[in-house]
Amino acid sequence: MNQYNTEKETIQVEKQLGSIVFISQDQSLSLESVQEYAGQPTSKVKLDELALKARIDQNRQYLDNKLTNQEDIYGVTTGFGNSASNRISTSLSEELQQNLIAYHGCGVGDYLSESDCAATLLIRMNCNAKGFSGVSWALLSQMETFLNNRIIPAIPAMGSVGASGDLTPLSYIGAALGGKRKVYYQGQIRDTAEVLEELNITPYKLKPKEGLAIMNGTSVMSAIATNALKDIQRAIDLSCKLIALYVELIEGRASPFHKRVHELKPHRGQQICAAKILERLTNVDQRLGRRNRTDDNIEFGKQETFRLQDSYSIRCSPQVLGPLIDAQMWASQILTTEINSVNDNPLFDDENDLILNAGHFYGGHVAAVCDTLKPLVANMGALLERELGILVDDRLNGGISNNLVARDDLGDKAWVHHGFKAMQITSSSLVAEALKNAGPMSVFSRTTEALNQDIVSMGTIAARDLRRITDLIKPVIAIQAMAIRQAFYVDGKDAKAEKLNQLSREFFDEISSNFQPVIEDRPMDAEINNMVNALFNEQ
Repeated sequence: MNQYNTEKETIQVEKQLGSIVFISQDQSLSLESVQEYAGQPTSKVKLDELALKARIDQNRQYLDNKLTNQEDIYGVTTGFGNSASNRISTSLSEELQQNLIAYHGCGVGDYLSESDCAATLLIRMNCNAKGFSGVSWALLSQMETFLNNRIIPAIPAMGSVGASGDLTPLSYIGAALGGKRKVYYQGQIRDTAEVLEELNITPYKLKPKEGLAIMNGTSVMSAIATNALKDIQRAIDLSCKLIALYVELIEGRASPFHKRVHELKPHRGQQICAAKILERLTNVDQRLGRRNRTDDNIEFGKQETFRLQDSYSIRCSPQVLGPLIDAQMWASQILTTEINSVNDNPLFDDENDLILNAGHFYGGHVAAVCDTLKPLVANMGALLERELGILVDDRLNGGISNNLVARDDLGDKAWVHHGFKAMQITSSSLVAEALKNAGPMSVFSRTTEALNQDIVSMGTIAARDLRRITDLIKPVIAIQAMAIRQAFYVDGKDAKAEKLNQLSREFFDEISSNFQPVIEDRPMDAEINNMVNALFNEQ
């Protein structure tokens, strides 16, 4: 019997000691830890040998004993997938693992980003460190060595249907651990064998089952989604701050964000959004709407400039962003469970003498998360793009110069300058492309691998779509930030900025420090990129 109580003790991972991801038993791997390691080249990983090694060794010994007894074990003494009916001699088990890695070396397209590949390796090590995958301590140690030397297997983006795990993408981890294919190292993509030779690291030779333990899993899709979620959460925060500045700029109503409004329809995400906007507005009580009676004698009707209520892109912004906030909180829970799970096949429960063939490699939950977030993130971009449409139109923006042209600075030359005319077009293009990619991927299951994989999740493509949509919306946010800063300038030379409350003023100053108002027409492509980098803390 296994000396460990698996119901009470799970092998999990958590960030500890600053930038060290400490692998132990009593805490879960947080999404923040994965994101920090992926984005911070100086982060380190530490296996808790005292807590983990005995369990890993015991689970591996259980598998070795089964091999000695010549028992049939899927993927160890049998073929893979549709070839599972082929029985394999135990003398060929190691060669079988090498061939598994080799024939899955058919990934296509550009490599995933280094941060996504780094997150994948960390998550895969965590999943294999649970003590139910039959791996050896030596394999985990090789993964630790790669992570701590920032030797990151380079994984092609395309080639996974997200069902029998990310088979083809994860084969690039198995190959790299053995000194093959390519890795990210010190800012370059290099041959793995050369890097290992430079660092005097011995290529790892896979033991029976270890190739399958690496490849049968959801770690690639989980890594992409986890990193995308960080940017999504940042994008939500920025959008709320920009909406507040926009409302202040056009002197919009405060009532859509009032606490009482959202007590009457108490979706949590909606309440969070409204509260974040409301705390950034000034004179809230005086801006709820018309409160005093009028003494005007109106016989039939009268046109006024006063707006009793604003357009939907302002008034309904908590209802647009609220579902995204709720969805990302749900997504965080799902992804945290996924990256802390045992998701390969078969599973070895040595305590109960069970070898269990199952389908934990199926990425259905990750696909559901990504397919849910995709249209919501795209709609966030659409909301800001609609607000930009109002901001650049002097028929709608309350008298701010058309296209945000700096008329007061330009004088007669204002007629030959164009302000943010093309910036709006770029924003519209980005949003359209994001919306085009927002449809669900999980409904496109394809029967493959000789009918063995007859239903698949498409979770990895869904995750890549989510990343693509997020990357499209980031410059939309940057353009909106630049436009708002421009509008404050052309509408009274920042006089309205002097009336902002402290929270809004701090954000306005942050934007202003990264973008100077446009006077004469100039290219702004580099400035968009700079603003994205500044807002999303990218290097």
